[in-house]
Amino acid sequence: MKFSLIIIALASLTSAAVWGSEISTDDPKSSQDTTATPKVKIVYSDERDPFEGFNRAMWNINYNYLDKFLIRPVAHGYSDYVPQPVRTSFDNFVQNLEEPSSLVNNTLQGKWKWAANAGGRFTINSTIGLLGLFDVAEMMGLSRKQDDFSEVLGYYGVPNGPYFMLPAYGPTVTREIASNWVDGLYFPISDLTTWQSITKWTLKALNARADAIPQERLLDNALDPYTFVKDAYIQHVDYKLHDGQVPDEQDDDELVDDYLNELN
Repeated sequence: MKFSLIIIALASLTSAAVWGSEISTDDPKSSQDTTATPKVKIVYSDERDPFEGFNRAMWNINYNYLDKFLIRPVAHGYSDYVPQPVRTSFDNFVQNLEEPSSLVNNTLQGKWKWAANAGGRFTINSTIGLLGLFDVAEMMGLSRKQDDFSEVLGYYGVPNGPYFMLPAYGPTVTREIASNWVDGLYFPISDLTTWQSITKWTLKALNARADAIPQERLLDNALDPYTFVKDAYIQHVDYKLHDGQVPDEQDDDELVDDYLNELN
């Protein structure tokens, strides 16, 4: 979560509009009439976001209605009236439930060190840490790094797929939509009742939204908040997939140099 906030801050410097406009008229003669008002047709061109028209409509509902009138006030109330140590303990407890799935997912990627790390964290925090309320493992040098099954698929070459903005849930990519359910198959999440699962999801979302409060001004002042969030989220997905070592893309000059070298 700390990284996602940093990425959002960086995205404010680099995000750009990815949709253009195309001028068209219904009457052929109108091209000769300089006083005619042109009809503007929006054309979306981001290959990562082929359903941008739908996604922007969902973004409008989420950002201008659900978040503004429901989620944001609740998050601010939670942040203002629930002491920070209590909020941290709630978050630790929820995150600890996901360590076993992280152990499996890191093992499937051959990341033995991180698999052992997840197993050690779950054992220590579930016992000494009082069922995960206290992150004792962090104090012992075992930092949290949780991989989901979507990252396993990405590790073996499955692309992100189209970007989606889901009602209430928020941003995601197709690979996550198709695979997130797998992480719920492992103990102890698999043993939770429906209401316990809802409580876990609510606490996790509430903590994440409360942590994002300091970034609200960046989003509200963005030229295009929709693109701002999309770019930040896709960067975050790539960062997680590559464990923070996202490969640099060659710029145009480097590609031209490579092409000329091949010709020589």
